[in-house]
Amino acid sequence: MSLEEVTFEGHGGVRLEWGSSAVVVTTSVGPRVLGLLDDGSNVMAVLPDAVLERPDGAPYRFYGGHRLWAAPEEPAVTYAPDDRPCAVTELGGGIRVEAPPDGAGLVKALEVRRHGDGWLVGHELRNEGDRPLHVAPWAITQLRPGGRATLPLGPRGAGPQADRALVLWPYTDLDDPRLAFAAGEVEVGAAPGSSGPVKVGAAPGEGRVSYRLGDLVFEKRVEFEAGGDRPDRGAAVQVFAREQFCELETLGPLHDLAPGASATHREAWTLRREAP
Repeated sequence: MSLEEVTFEGHGGVRLEWGSSAVVVTTSVGPRVLGLLDDGSNVMAVLPDAVLERPDGAPYRFYGGHRLWAAPEEPAVTYAPDDRPCAVTELGGGIRVEAPPDGAGLVKALEVRRHGDGWLVGHELRNEGDRPLHVAPWAITQLRPGGRATLPLGPRGAGPQADRALVLWPYTDLDDPRLAFAAGEVEVGAAPGSSGPVKVGAAPGEGRVSYRLGDLVFEKRVEFEAGGDRPDRGAAVQVFAREQFCELETLGPLHDLAPGASATHREAWTLRREAP
């Protein structure tokens, strides 16, 4: 594996290569993964102009790619800007990138390492504030539009009791043409120029979700922890789509983080080529 400092989409970062696959992790902002490439083709959405206005009027810049947020979605905590340079530590087979404490007192860190035929992405939320925080790690990957996400709903049980749940958001309609239902899964289309957002989640799901863009298939998996309370009605895996991108999201359980305590969350990524 090779590792080099680069400028990517206007940001300083580190590029890690492993076979035909490469990731670019930002160090001048974030931490973010802005590039996931196969033979030079980036499947991630890059969004230099996407901005959300916080309640205090300060901007939150999305940038695109992969980020770590804190759930549940509370503006004062979740939308704390991450526009400052990060500390970088080289690890065996990868790197660790850690931001200074944000306005909510949270330190966010990513560890990216090669793993089998893909990448292992570790996430850490650490409370460096002076009060406890009730949060869950929330790993969000924004991908280029033009593809289709597949969200498994989870293994089918037996007996008369409910065994799975499809979670909906207020702006999601079941007659949305971007949604398609198959045996045990939901597909979500992400066509460029489509109008409005759509979001679905699986509770608990299978701990995996994928996105096909042409002949490239990106999949991420998370080790599902049974039990524990989660935001969003227990939806551990979620898909959100709108005209500029498609998001694949995974949620860890909620933690009561005392000052100095941390919560971690780990995903395994693969990017492969498959005939459509």
